[in-house]
Amino acid sequence: MFLVFVSASIVAQKNPCTLSISGKVLDAETKAPIPYVTVRVSNTDKYDLTNQDGIFKIEGVCSETNTLIISCLGYSESEHEHHHDHGSSPHFYLTPTIVGLDEVTIQAEINKDKGTESIAQVTVSKEEIISKPTQTLASVLSSQQGVTFASTGTNVELPVIHGLSGNRILILNNGLKHGFQTWGREHAPEINVNSTNSITVVKGAAGVRYGPEALGGAIIVESNPLLLNNPLYANVGTGYQTNGRGYNANLEIGEGTDKWSYYINGSYIRIGDRKTPDYNLTNSGREEKAFGFGVLRHLENWDFKINYSFIDQNLALLRSSIAGSADTFIRSINAEEPLIINPFSYDIDEPNQDVQHHLAKAEISWWYSDDAKLTFRGGIQLNQRDEFDVRRNSNLPIIDLDLLTYDYQLEWQHPRWYGLNGLIGVQYFSQNNDNNPGTQTTPLVPNYNIDRYSAFITESLGFGKNTFEAGVRVDFESNDVRGRETNQDIFRDNYNFTNLTTSLGYIRRFNENTTFRTNIGTAWRTPNVFELFSFGQQRYESIFGLLRFSNTDGTSSTSEVIRFEDSDVEPERGYKFINEFKTTKNGNQHNLTVYSHFIENYVFDRPIGVFGTVRGPNTAFFFDQVDALFLGADYSWRREWTKNIVGTFGFSYLWTTTPDNEGDLINQPPISTDYELQWDHGKLWKFESSRLTIRPSYTFRQFQAPRTIPLESLADGSVEITTDSEIFDFADAPDGYFLLDLSWNLKWKAFSANIAVTNLLNARYRNYLNDLRYFADEPGRNILFTLNYSFKSKKND
Repeated sequence: MFLVFVSASIVAQKNPCTLSISGKVLDAETKAPIPYVTVRVSNTDKYDLTNQDGIFKIEGVCSETNTLIISCLGYSESEHEHHHDHGSSPHFYLTPTIVGLDEVTIQAEINKDKGTESIAQVTVSKEEIISKPTQTLASVLSSQQGVTFASTGTNVELPVIHGLSGNRILILNNGLKHGFQTWGREHAPEINVNSTNSITVVKGAAGVRYGPEALGGAIIVESNPLLLNNPLYANVGTGYQTNGRGYNANLEIGEGTDKWSYYINGSYIRIGDRKTPDYNLTNSGREEKAFGFGVLRHLENWDFKINYSFIDQNLALLRSSIAGSADTFIRSINAEEPLIINPFSYDIDEPNQDVQHHLAKAEISWWYSDDAKLTFRGGIQLNQRDEFDVRRNSNLPIIDLDLLTYDYQLEWQHPRWYGLNGLIGVQYFSQNNDNNPGTQTTPLVPNYNIDRYSAFITESLGFGKNTFEAGVRVDFESNDVRGRETNQDIFRDNYNFTNLTTSLGYIRRFNENTTFRTNIGTAWRTPNVFELFSFGQQRYESIFGLLRFSNTDGTSSTSEVIRFEDSDVEPERGYKFINEFKTTKNGNQHNLTVYSHFIENYVFDRPIGVFGTVRGPNTAFFFDQVDALFLGADYSWRREWTKNIVGTFGFSYLWTTTPDNEGDLINQPPISTDYELQWDHGKLWKFESSRLTIRPSYTFRQFQAPRTIPLESLADGSVEITTDSEIFDFADAPDGYFLLDLSWNLKWKAFSANIAVTNLLNARYRNYLNDLRYFADEPGRNILFTLNYSFKSKKND
């Protein structure tokens, strides 16, 4: 590892810890940006990695004069050039030798990805992720304003951005669209957070840059950056949590020379039945195994990279959500406690999900000039899913699916041309989903193939304190579906879409403390195969797709499959206008995001009644389409009370409506607010650092919940529901609730430890966004202990 010491000054402000340092790291010979360079402020824990454009930004800096320690890539020669204009980002030209740089003024905004700078976004760092190693991807992100999660029990959690989830949120896993069963709220992304390096949430219509499923936003999961000239290192972690008696372990080792870099990681998690303040949640355990590796080969202007990851999950679903009779089903939903409560166990029984996900990726980057490069990446993913239910042949899966995904991308970051800085790309995306025989049931979803051909261009133009962005994307998608009707006759359907996605953004930097960004974007989404063709029971509900449910002359029927061309089904089309205002002054940082999102042909599952099936009665839904309007705001206020005490207040609000007066939409995030207070003690006793964090939060009752119709009224026919009836729910929205979380982080030499307590007051509550709120409360108090050890050898020879 080679160190470059940089003396830098930054624009003075009254409060000492609201400053930022940013710049761009370039190769001294080729003038090409150097990605994944570690830039750290000496004698602090503040650092950042340069992105693909060589850009870094370090926030929360306290001193006006700092020493930057920069890990370079091991080139044989170096030279330094520096040109700085107010409001711009300086360039650092690195070589293996130590280069002293003059004092400079640094203040600029980070450009995370081409074509997304004008869209509000936030990044969760590795340090935040590893503090709670048993959490899901969705729960990692839920502390960010405007982001929460929808769930089915304690294990299946999906990210929600501004009220949208599922395949309206595109998850980019190591550069590839994560290929998993995105249909329904019962399928969460199979991503091991312990192997991630950072997670970025893009909170706008990001379809131009990432594709059709980024209607509501994107989540970018970054793996190990594969640094060159990085001495042999090892990170070992373990932990235990009291609720569910869960334990976990993870390991990562890696090394980088001047031409090679590699890493290998693995983790294991096992959690038993969770517990509410008053009772056990029978069959709520989880077991997860994960493994991954990556290799980078660097040759002058070329980088060759391969990655592989594997995750194996066995996720239990609450046993009391399945009932055997109509009377038991009604009592289950109306009861204060589940009807089935057994002693604690690590066993995972039916109902449960057993899923394996493989991802393999190869990437080639060629920096052919000072400011231009070509990147090709190709990947293949295999998602194998078995779902088991409570039935006579419980050893046989009720759903057995193999999903094979191919993704090929070619991107050109072109040279700066007349001030334009942009990215042009083409993509071929393909999925093949097959039902495996042997379930002894009619498949819930048919077999299908998707082929999508895409091309996009994004450009940005900056002058002075202003930056304009624009982007256009064209997608052609072909769908081929094969399935069975109720009489077991085979049906086939084929339908195609061609759509245009656009984005226009503007950024105004009034001064070094205040920035305004705005973006208006259009995006589209094809109703997925579940929304179109689902037929039958899944867990405690029966559901019928848009092409499985017909209503003619007031008579409803599910006995036939409608061809897509004969239906009135249309793709979703969204128009999102998002504005962000950020200012820092006198130790206060305010961030306000206001947005509106109008979606034509919004697809949702509408309750229709109660159905009896061979496996017992359950709630029934059919998919429907309406126009929907989402209006909301996120606000955060960060205040540095002292040099060591920082407080952050957050508030999120979302209001939805259906212009056609269909009633309030079901399962939308309620108002929430929180306050996080961090007290950094610095050195404490024998510990090198100590930080205490306390986080109270309050989630309001969902005042916009649709009307409630009791199950008894639906079962005895006293209330009649038709496809034209107003939207309703089977139970009232739960009351609001207050939660208090606490954590204490300690570091001593190569060891770090964290003690975190969630739901410290052991509050009893139900989450409106949890589908199993009908049957049980949320888990109670949980104390999580984690211990990590980091080893790093001396500098390479």
